[in-house]
Amino acid sequence: MSTTTAKRPLAVRAIDDQIRRAKAILLELRETLEDLEDRRIIEKAKQRNGKKPGTPWHEVARELGITPPARKH
Repeated sequence: MSTTTAKRPLAVRAIDDQIRRAKAILLELRETLEDLEDRRIIEKAKQRNGKKPGTPWHEVARELGITPPARKH
């Protein structure tokens, strides 16, 4: 612990700790919300597409300009 940290009153350090924890929780909540929104978009797309086949992975990779992972045997 630095001398600057040690000189701050205990109450201020406790508040700083609470703020740090709250920010971490907010970040986690934001990421979770984004994941849920992504899932909702995917589910709506699946409903919209019905029984139509999906796009093969190699085509998606080509369109995105990425190398698809090696196929498992």
